[in-house]
This record gives sequence, C-alpha cells and structure tokens, in this order.
Amino acid sequence: MPREVEICNHCGKDVSFGSGLFANRVSDGNDIKTRKANRLNYPYGDFVCCDCDSKTSDEYEVFKKNSLISEKIIEDILSSDKAILAELLNINAADLSLVARQKIVQSGKLDLLYLYKDELFLIELKAVGFYSDIVNQINGYFENLRELQEQHKLINSNIRKIILVTDCKNRDVERCKKEFIQLLTYRPEFILSKYYENFKERSYFLKIQSGDYGVVRLGLLKTTLQFLSQGRGIEEISKIEGKSHKTIRNRLSIAAQLNLATKFKNKFFLTDFGSTFLGSGNGIIDDRFNDKQIELLSDFAKETPFFSSVTYTILSLVEAVFILAKNTYPVAINSIQNYFVKSVGKEQTWKADKARKTATYIYSNYACELQFLAKVDNHFYLTPKGVQSILLLQLNRSLKLIKSQT
Repeated sequence: MPREVEICNHCGKDVSFGSGLFANRVSDGNDIKTRKANRLNYPYGDFVCCDCDSKTSDEYEVFKKNSLISEKIIEDILSSDKAILAELLNINAADLSLVARQKIVQSGKLDLLYLYKDELFLIELKAVGFYSDIVNQINGYFENLRELQEQHKLINSNIRKIILVTDCKNRDVERCKKEFIQLLTYRPEFILSKYYENFKERSYFLKIQSGDYGVVRLGLLKTTLQFLSQGRGIEEISKIEGKSHKTIRNRLSIAAQLNLATKFKNKFFLTDFGSTFLGSGNGIIDDRFNDKQIELLSDFAKETPFFSSVTYTILSLVEAVFILAKNTYPVAINSIQNYFVKSVGKEQTWKADKARKTATYIYSNYACELQFLAKVDNHFYLTPKGVQSILLLQLNRSLKLIKSQT
C-alpha cells in the first residue's frame, strides 16, 4: 500500500504528527487525478488541514462537495449493491457479477471489473465531471487486462470499457465513442438515495410504522383481557365495560401488538403469553399491573423490540430520552416530541402539534408503566430497566443490520 503524503492538498502545509495540525486533519478519499481535476494546488497531498477545511470561500466549494461525496463512497455502494449499477447500465442485475475491485494492474488500480453474461465490464468511476485524462487511464487498464488474458490469468472475454462521471458534454461522448468507450453520467444523490431505499427494503425494522391507537395507558387492557379470557367477544365486552366497540377493538389491537392476544377471522383470542400474564394478576380486576405482570411485559418488549410497531415505538421513546439526556437531564417532555416523532418516521403523519403531543404522551405513559422511565413534573428519568432496554435495542438493531447485509 503506498505511503500517505501528509500534507494539505490545498495549502501544502505539513499535517504529520508533531506539526500541530495532525489531530484535526481530514483525509481526502479522492484519487490524484480527481484532485487535479478539482484544481487543487497540491493534489498529491492525502489530507486537508483544519484551516482549509473550515473555509467557505468559492475556491474551496468544489473540494467540499467532492470530499462529502467522494468516489470511494460511490464505489462502495456500486460494489455492494449491484442492482444500482445495473440500473445505471440498463441491464439485468441477476447477470452481473463482481470480478475485482481496485485491482492492481501495471498502469495503476482499476476501479471495478464486472462479468455480465459472457462479457467483462471495465468500469472507471469518477465523482467529478469528465476530463480527458480518464480516457488514457481506462485505455491503459484495458491494455493491462488484455495482457492478462493472453497470459491466461483472466477469462478470455470481450472487454467493454465504461466511464461513469457526474457530468459531460456531447463532444466528450463522441470522443469516447471513437475510443470504443461508453461514457455515462450519474447523479451521486441518486445513488446515495437508492442505496438507502434498497437497504430499507432488506431491513425490517426500518419499515415498522408506528401508530396511535388512542389507548392512553396499558393498564386499561387488563379488564378487557380478563373478559376476553372468559370467551366474550368485542360486542359483549363493550357493553360490560360501557365503552364503544372501537375502544375495545383498539385495546385488543394493542394487546395483539404486545403478544397478549391474537386475531383469527376477525375475532380476538388470548395467547399463551396472555394467559400467563393474566394468571400473574392473582385474579384482581383493576387497571393496574402488578410487579410480576410488569416484569413479564417489559422483558418481552426488551427481548423482542421489533415484534411490533408498539414494542418498537415504546423503546424508541426511551432511546429518545437517552439521546437527549446528553444535553439536559432530566429530559422535559416538550423537548422530546419533535425528536421522537422524527425517530419513528412519523413526521409527515403526525404533523399537527396535537398529534405529536398525544403520541408522545401515550407512548411515554407506556414506557413509564413498564418501568423503562420514571416521570416527575413532566420530566423523564432513565431507570436501570430502561438502560437495559436501550442496550438490547441497539444490539438487536445491529444484528438485524448485519443479517440484512448477508
């Protein structure tokens, strides 16, 4: 691996250890040709000093854009999600296979080499507009690959040369055609957005939709579940409790989200977990959970945070308190609302201030009932059980993310 050149590629200052600029230097992920295209004064430097990085004058605007969206980031995405590359090339992703990335050849390191059906795709990627040296670069790689084919070190297939840039002119396209090169443009923001969309589809918890069922406390489920265990339906329970059908249905929907009940052919039934939960109540019919019931329900939420939108949203509120506690502690309820609503992806659904307040109020009640939080004068404190729930949420989230990438 070549040694890094420890100077600022803007001003040329030494940023090595002991220079006084080492700690806050910023690594530049672009290659030398890209830095030259960006007209940097010292393109061989692999870093930007803190002074140049903090400047906002026009001369550094190009650098700042490309350092935030470097070609390495785009290359990471295209090599890990071939569906995006296939869309750019207008081909079938199923027939596309990565052969090599950053392969070292005689004239340098080529970006991407793919096999598509019986043809090799030599792809040179840039996070800037087209410039003439790219043609020489990809032609050099092409000749190197042809030599490897002659030496029987690479499959003997036709090699198609492809250049991907953010911008080009018609004359650039015509020039590339003469060199048998396919010149294509792309928008970095499209690739970045598409990567998240595809990742989201593979990650279950990112698609969980939080909901507000209008049940202000979990304790209100207790009597409804007790009547359900006696084989009573929604209509009968609503008469006994003096509540509307909608209220009882919402309570049972929440119960189903907590694995206390299940639904079959539009009828609700108690689950085994629900029976165990009720059996821990010592036959007392009220709207408060005892310690054993709290322990059962909180353990279930902690251990299976992605079981439903309700379990996930409860723990998301606890996590919001945990994160905001870095600023002020205890955390006031009115400071949680906007962050909480954004964190569960409901910014567009719960637009009205009343909707945000109601949702925050309800789910904070749930979190307090399960002893993840304690509330005093509309300020929240984290409990030992709440800290455990955050750690388990983060662990489960990490495992889900790892699984989605395999």
